[in-house]
Amino acid sequence: MIVSVTAEIGLDIGQNFAGGLGILEGDKFYAAARLGINYTVITLLYRRGYADGEGKQRELLSHLNKEWENEITVGDQRIMVEYLAYTLNTAKVIFANPLNTNLNDQLYVENSNDERFYKCLLLAKVAENYISERIGWDKVKFVDMQEACPAFLPLLRYFPRYRIVVHTPAPWGHPTFPSHLFKKEFSFEFPLDHVVMTDIGLSASIEGIVVSKKMLKHVSRTFPQHMHKIRAVTNGIEISRWRNPSLNMVKDLDDFMKKRIEVKRDSIKKLGKDTDKPTIAWLRRITGYKRPDFILRLIDDLKDDVFFIIGGLAHPKDYSAVEIERKFKEISDKRNNVIYIRGADANFMKLAIWASDIWTFTPYSGWEASGTSFMKAGINGIPSVASRDGAVTEIINDGYNGWLYGEDRDILLPFNVYDDNKEYEEFINKIKVALNKYYEVGYNAYKTFPAFCSIDRLMKEYGYY
Repeated sequence: MIVSVTAEIGLDIGQNFAGGLGILEGDKFYAAARLGINYTVITLLYRRGYADGEGKQRELLSHLNKEWENEITVGDQRIMVEYLAYTLNTAKVIFANPLNTNLNDQLYVENSNDERFYKCLLLAKVAENYISERIGWDKVKFVDMQEACPAFLPLLRYFPRYRIVVHTPAPWGHPTFPSHLFKKEFSFEFPLDHVVMTDIGLSASIEGIVVSKKMLKHVSRTFPQHMHKIRAVTNGIEISRWRNPSLNMVKDLDDFMKKRIEVKRDSIKKLGKDTDKPTIAWLRRITGYKRPDFILRLIDDLKDDVFFIIGGLAHPKDYSAVEIERKFKEISDKRNNVIYIRGADANFMKLAIWASDIWTFTPYSGWEASGTSFMKAGINGIPSVASRDGAVTEIINDGYNGWLYGEDRDILLPFNVYDDNKEYEEFINKIKVALNKYYEVGYNAYKTFPAFCSIDRLMKEYGYY
């Protein structure tokens, strides 16, 4: 049995995720079910999802079966927890639903650092409880902790085969909590005033995994004391989930072009539009380091010659990102050649990918851990114009199966260090090239992406089978 403990998971139902980590966990779940791997994911059920997700969460609840309930203590509160199961073949997701607390109201939305501490502790406690009472620790091969939030688990229970997967170089993926909270909850007396949870997770784990080769350079600077047990397993995707079925069998370039045109036409109609113009897409979690302003500038510069699909979801307390959301909505209301998709929804993302001709991937180089949206586009024969970040440089050969722009950095730098105007000029120039060659280069992506991007490779490298 493999157990994955995660703050989020993105299935094809519900909105129990915020971005790439959750979608990746969903892909692992679907792959485990297909491959016949005994696999259990443990997460919290968030009443309102990530942002405005109440309706989608009600849909998710309708697909869950109550497996068990038990009481746990978090802080000074006794909390009754329902363990709700979503099962597919040999794979299961346990959505722990605490009934008498607000800690699971929204994913990643807290009013204080103390609240975040107790939310992470809640996740660890429900995981420890479920493994102990419903699985049995002796039956578990690995407990994989996704990022630092579940890293309270080793403080609750010794287990010789914990692993921690580090999904981001950015500081929000490495929460730090004051030592007095650990003294209160565990009677631990850490020597430093602040405790870094990623360090706790790495210290207690048999190994650490980072999600791209570039990430090894990041962690060698941030956690050098653990480098002897950290390795890279580049992210992958569940191809059967993300590739349009019409593209499963392609004979040659002409056949590819014919099928791509049909898939695009059908998909864009399902999004409520109809166009023969080349279509460029930008969809992801909206935050500053992903440079959503690049797509807004591109819309202004290319005018009506191109159709655009833009979208994503901002953290409700990231006010600059919320302002970008407002601009996305405003420009889609004003222009007939722009579709705006708000929200975190795997099914809408599929349609957006299938409806596109060119995908854009625009983070500041050094800030993205891996990225998988460009993989999902590539397996459908949609080439990306991408900054040199994350796993992009492991897969994209500039001008052959996609296009690259900007400097290749492996360090987190303040945004004002980057020359945005220079990088944007290179970006738009690559876009103009792509507008004349997206079928030929897309066909190369279609042929070259699946072998490396398949999540089957990831599952083998993780030791799942």
